[in-house]
Order: sequence, then structure tokens, then C-alpha cells
Amino acid sequence: MKVDELLARMRQLDPDGMAQWTTPAELRLVRTTLRALGLSIAERTDQPLVVSGLGTFRHRKPEPGTAGADRPKVLYTPALAAAQPWAAVDTAAWFQALKSTERPLIDPQGRFIVLFSAKAACSSVVIWFLHQIGLAAEARAVSDWPHHYRIDHYYQRPDYLAARQAVQPGAVTVLRVVRDPVERAASSFRHALGLSYARDSIRTKLGIDTDLDGLSFERYIDFLELEDLNYCDPHHRRQKHVLESLRAPDVVINASRQDLFVELNAFERRLGLTHTDFPALAWIHELQAGRVPHNVATPGDAYRLVLTREQAQRGPWPQGLITADARRRLERLYAEDVALYA
Repeated sequence: MKVDELLARMRQLDPDGMAQWTTPAELRLVRTTLRALGLSIAERTDQPLVVSGLGTFRHRKPEPGTAGADRPKVLYTPALAAAQPWAAVDTAAWFQALKSTERPLIDPQGRFIVLFSAKAACSSVVIWFLHQIGLAAEARAVSDWPHHYRIDHYYQRPDYLAARQAVQPGAVTVLRVVRDPVERAASSFRHALGLSYARDSIRTKLGIDTDLDGLSFERYIDFLELEDLNYCDPHHRRQKHVLESLRAPDVVINASRQDLFVELNAFERRLGLTHTDFPALAWIHELQAGRVPHNVATPGDAYRLVLTREQAQRGPWPQGLITADARRRLERLYAEDVALYA
């Protein structure tokens, strides 16, 4: 039984009691408790677990000789849900998910898959991946911006297309790189204002021309509240990837809370991959050199301060955008990402 099914059952059993759990923090507590229950069930390989009011839970072990039968259990995040058994993954859905609009990075040798999100250190992750599979020099010759090569060349390579048809959920290691959802939203605000990628959508929904009128973080969240965050522009789309609904990642790196390069080196050691000397990987450092933030303390309420495209591109950029109200609203919008990653 999945966590959402358990929540639904609990609401049926005690609707008044469950009504009090409304904030993202409270729902995270409930979900964490249920996942702890799931983990305890997973550890009971022979005996069913009877939970009063909820029913009997049994751990489904992979059949001997099937994919995942000899693989250890993996936790989604250091303290949360037990991974779904590899043998239980719907392979048809798995291969369909590999072709989703959020196309993952797939090692041509089928050793690992990388799930990444826009505004979550994605450029550094793509550069590392291309370096790891020996395509960095070719990609750099195409463009200084790694996503140009990723989109226009890498996804069309025969070895990528072949790997996409072949990698099995039980025979590949899945790496997920994310960013704190609230911090990521503040970054996407600056990106949307500076590059005008959401100019037309914001004008349609809010009646504001960001190039001419500027935009406040408060009004940007107004815009997010009107978006379908599962199918909108990837820079402010929810981070959870469709593959994660089928099979939990083996490794999750939160770039907001962990040193990305240290963790990528640890991932390389885990798989026996070639070690990346990040201090010597000039492409990453050259790309980041143009992103030095111009954060300044701003008198008054930065949350409601109208900022311009020029400020977003060149600074100065205010500190203190993420107020208590901004955090509350964003945690509600990105509740699942918060529960999974934050």
C-alpha cells in the first residue's frame, strides 16, 4: 500500500482528526511516519504486519533470479521511504518515462541514469556527465552552453537512443540531483525576470509586462499559483520526475545542502567510474564565473519590491526575498518536492 493510499484510508477512518494536519510541515510529519511504517514492513521478510484499522501489510520480495532479488534495499532520502522493489516496476511505463519531455541523461554503457532539474545546478551536472562519458570536448566545440549540445546533439546520438531502449530498472543506478524547492523558486524568479522566458505567460495571467513594468517576488508567486506546475516551463516546474513514481533513485544529491562536487565524486567511487578533478574542470568554472550574484541588503520589504530586468541580469539583487509568507506559499505549491527533497 502506498503512502497516498494510507493517507486516504486514514482520512476515511478519522476525517476530523486528519483535518487538523494541513500545513506542509504537518503533512511531512505524517508522511515520514507512514514511510517509517513502510520501512519496518520492508524489514520483515517473513512475517506480515497487522496495523489496527489499516489492515495487514506483507513485504513482497522479488522472486529468486529476477532483477533486484539480490540487490540491497535503498532509501529514497537518508531518512525516508524504502525503494520500491525493482522487480515490481512496470517496465512498459519505465521505458515510456525514459522518453518523457524531461529526458534524463543516460550513460551509453547503461551503468547509470541522471535525473536533473532546471535551476538545480543542471548546467554543472550536464558538464560533469558529458565529461564522465567522454563527450565534453565535442560538446564544448558545439557551444559554451552545455544544454545546446544536450538538446541538439546528445539526445539524437545512436548510443543514447539505444541505451534508452535497453536500460532495465533493476540493472541501472539512478542519480537524482535536486535543489531546495523554495530556494529554487527564488532563483527561477530572477531567471524569469532576467531572460523574459515567462514574459508572455505572466502578461497573460497577471497583466504585467515584466520587461516594461518589472516584477516583485510576491507577484511572481501569484503567477506560480496560476500555473500548472506539473506541465509548465521546466525552470519553475515541480522537480519530481515521472521515473521517481516508478522506482526510487539510488542516490539523491541536494545541491542546496550538500557539496555537489564532493557528492558526484562519491557517486563515481560507488560505481567505479573515473574520478573527476573538479578544480581542473575549467568549463564549469568559466560558466559559473558569469553568475556571480550581486546580492545587497535592501531597506524595506524585498518580497514586495518591484525589480527590473536590468537588476536581474546585472544586479544589484536584493537579499531577503524569501520571507515567512513567501516560504509558506511556496511550500504549499511545491509540497511534494518539499516532502521528497527538503
